[in-house]
Amino acid sequence: MCEKSEGSIGYEYINYLPGDRSFPENYLPKNNRETPQESSVEYLQAVAKVRLYLSKAAELVFDLHEPTEQDQVEEKQRYLANVRVFCSLAKNNWHRVYLVRKIASQYGMEFAQKVVTEAQFNWVFPVEILQQIQNSQSNHIDRYLACGKNYRVLRDAVGKAMIECKTEGLLEAEKASSSSPAVRSVHLLLAIFREVTALYGVSDSSLHPKQQQTDVMTKFIQNSEVLNSPDLQHFAASLVMNALPSLRVDPQSFSHSGALIEMAVHTAAVLLCGQNPVLQPLRNLAFHPHTMEHSFLPTMPEDIMAQARAWEGVATLRWYTCPNGHPCTVGECGLPMETSHCPDCGAQVGGQLHKPLRGFQEFRSNEDRTQTGHILGDVQHRKTMGVSDRAMSPVVFVLIRLLTHLTMLLGATKDPQSLQKIIKPPVHNSVSFLQQHIREDLAQLTKILGKSVDETIAILHLVLSSLLKNTHQHPGQWPVRFDNVLSTKEKRNKWEEIVANTIIVPELEDLDKKIRKLNRQIQEDERISSNPIVKIVYGDPVTFLSQLPKDSHIHHSKMWSCRKRISVENLGHVVQQKNAKDTVPLLWNFLQKETELRLVKFLPEILALQRDLVRRFQNTAAVKHCSIRDFLKEPLSDVMRDLLQRRVNVFLSVWNKLRSSLDTNGEIKLPKGYCDADLTLDSKLEVLLPRRQGLGLCSTALASYLISLHNDFIHSVNKHIKEDDRYFISPSEVADLHLISYELERDLIPLILSNCQYSMEKGGETLQDFDLERIQQQVISKFLQGKPLITLKGIPTLVYRHDRNYEQMFNDVRNKLDQSPLPSSVMNMISGELQSYSDVCDALSITEITLGFLAMAGENAEMLLTDYIENVLQMGDQTNPHVLQALRRCHLKHNIALWQLLSTRKSEQLLRLKRDPFVDINTAYKAELSPEIAKLLNTFLVHSRLETFLQELHEMIVLKLRRVQAVDEFRPIWSLKESLIPYLDAKDSELATELQELFPDEILLCHAIATWKAAVLFKREHRES
Repeated sequence: MCEKSEGSIGYEYINYLPGDRSFPENYLPKNNRETPQESSVEYLQAVAKVRLYLSKAAELVFDLHEPTEQDQVEEKQRYLANVRVFCSLAKNNWHRVYLVRKIASQYGMEFAQKVVTEAQFNWVFPVEILQQIQNSQSNHIDRYLACGKNYRVLRDAVGKAMIECKTEGLLEAEKASSSSPAVRSVHLLLAIFREVTALYGVSDSSLHPKQQQTDVMTKFIQNSEVLNSPDLQHFAASLVMNALPSLRVDPQSFSHSGALIEMAVHTAAVLLCGQNPVLQPLRNLAFHPHTMEHSFLPTMPEDIMAQARAWEGVATLRWYTCPNGHPCTVGECGLPMETSHCPDCGAQVGGQLHKPLRGFQEFRSNEDRTQTGHILGDVQHRKTMGVSDRAMSPVVFVLIRLLTHLTMLLGATKDPQSLQKIIKPPVHNSVSFLQQHIREDLAQLTKILGKSVDETIAILHLVLSSLLKNTHQHPGQWPVRFDNVLSTKEKRNKWEEIVANTIIVPELEDLDKKIRKLNRQIQEDERISSNPIVKIVYGDPVTFLSQLPKDSHIHHSKMWSCRKRISVENLGHVVQQKNAKDTVPLLWNFLQKETELRLVKFLPEILALQRDLVRRFQNTAAVKHCSIRDFLKEPLSDVMRDLLQRRVNVFLSVWNKLRSSLDTNGEIKLPKGYCDADLTLDSKLEVLLPRRQGLGLCSTALASYLISLHNDFIHSVNKHIKEDDRYFISPSEVADLHLISYELERDLIPLILSNCQYSMEKGGETLQDFDLERIQQQVISKFLQGKPLITLKGIPTLVYRHDRNYEQMFNDVRNKLDQSPLPSSVMNMISGELQSYSDVCDALSITEITLGFLAMAGENAEMLLTDYIENVLQMGDQTNPHVLQALRRCHLKHNIALWQLLSTRKSEQLLRLKRDPFVDINTAYKAELSPEIAKLLNTFLVHSRLETFLQELHEMIVLKLRRVQAVDEFRPIWSLKESLIPYLDAKDSELATELQELFPDEILLCHAIATWKAAVLFKREHRES
């Protein structure tokens, strides 16, 4: 198991840094004559453990070269010192061979060649290698050999021309090439980069191209028949002079960025020379980025909900929204015939006799939330995201994304201002931003393919070469159903499909065979075959290192070579390569969603956090405005603070990993911008509070998404094993044992490894094979089977007092006891005694509490309100005595009228304090009054019952216009008079007649807030005068 897990579980497992005695003692020779017994099980286990420690050493060598990895430097250096001592005591250079191979496999040949030049790391290499390095020419590995034999001939001709400063041989090689003109042009450009530009990356400046050499090459370029366009000649000349913007080669960065620059140069050459129609969108992105500012870029996330409405079985349904805006569907004829409850919030939905309930509205918007431009954000976020969200394999998807990023990098060097406009959110340095994404693409590809870094890069060069094939060599591209700027999501998706099916998928066939062939070409390449590092990585060191142990069953090249790295991504690639998606469909879906499924186990913590916050803030009068960090500083016991801190950190971590999926795939539509950035402790507290509107939707949407993710898989498993969905639980019952829950390294990777078999033929490579059907069965039985479905109804929901459904509560109160208006004398007395904002708030708070109890239990309408508060609710001691005194003449029959008065007074007080009383009302209702309309309103206010108008308009604003879907039910362009009169008629208000006769028709609903504020100002001025 240790052997198999190298590079996966074991590699991740040794995060600690072993001390002096960590290496297995039974492995080292006890004296100069005695060697350990190689055939024992203990010895083989020791070998496996040594490989793991050496793998960790390779990682630390790289970390010490990375400026971003400068933590624990002393501990890392101490660990490497222990490895150095071990290598010296073991007297076995196979350990050093393995270390060099691991460094090259993980971080590329250039990095290994850089390390060999540094004195502090000389111990990593066998002494004979160091001696050979001094005597060999420092040639980097040529990954362009993936382009084939014709490239190699041109490269050697360019190299000879550089040495002799004569181009006759190059001209002959150019004419003799049997490739097509486009391929020949690309090969020549790559050869110039390889033999001229790359020399600028050599640390010895005496080897840099001389003036005479560059003059000869420049003259050749000007007269070349192959480089027959101004763009090609300019690009070639830039390569000779090392003048490509942002892609210059220099000794300091070439070991780190050389492979990236090589890929960018190959991409540019293909785009300049290729004739394939699929190249045009990439060509525009690279050389004319201003034309792509509103394009749908390849592999960017898209809105899955927009597709859901067209899915088979769903297309015939009619979509509605509940009063709180959550999506529902009605089948059959599409008109409701029965009532039910919204699964998200429990609000009543449906209707009777084809007539929808009030607030249950047809969802007419077909808005697609798919965005244009580059929307992946910071590269750190991608490290936790799933790879592919299209119907293609992750390998193909990431290769297309890598092509896109390389093309954008070229665009950033050509027209940085236009390219900056494509990236959302904006970044300061687009070149650095894209380079980071390219490295992440490579890291993901390396992990999925289970190859070395150099092999992964070679695969990209194979794909780039395939883009040069003639269009008749790519059947299935016609008719073209995309445009040159990918102006719609559908055209972008069609372009991706064509590139995947006609170029990348065929190139990935027999991939292992192609890689082996390329490795042999590299090994046999005379230009670099003398390089000792290349010989160690690709050859058998026994042939050129005399001090290696001889005649050992254990210590030989196969034992000390790097195995394929096994990962979840790599297993997904294996399923794809074996065309087993239909054979093991559940395993395939599981692997596609695994990065999100591993987060489902955090649902109990998130629900517990939501319940804690609901208990803390339920029915409070106002929203709490502070940061999460400030909230966590509030007085709490140490135990509670630690618990809350842990749950908050879980929430933030899960949100940040899922925010892209929530934005495009979530059932709850989040307002634009909510998912654009990661959440931190400095974010607003509201994002944690589970509500049905505002920032609180973030918390509700996260819990809903995790529940849906869990339910989708459990339903698929039940269908697969032919069981009914009979086991349901509510969110309040959810515990760890109910959920899809596993640890990647502890549970899933060992399961995969236990179903992986190795075989090796004599003289051949080690082959591995997976029992996919058994893996699927074990994934089902261990992680998925027997789990319940979780209902969406019952997700914790925070309802602030002003979020209550007051209309429903008022109806319930009226059904329990009669209600009457407040006498004017009582109204004036209350207004006179409650002058301060705090007094009004206290009075409104106790009134709302009273209404809540009356709606449920009822009472004698003639009972004094103060008696009810003190004797029935037993809240006399908790209520402000001054407030009780002000309410002494109110009866329970006045409760709704009292709420109307006090809520209006509260908003008036807020206005007096220069605060907005309608901060959560849609801005569509906040249009300003023109001077002409303001005069008309003043004329009405002079002759109206001002106090009644203020209270009735205020009630309508609060009860009707505060709703989530208000703009659909009360259109801002409607007349305010025509909207308010039916509302007043339903209450039998005498104000309706007055409005009908005197209120200006020019005032619209969009002026509602401004009208109320103007009336308050009018009242204040007349009182003061």
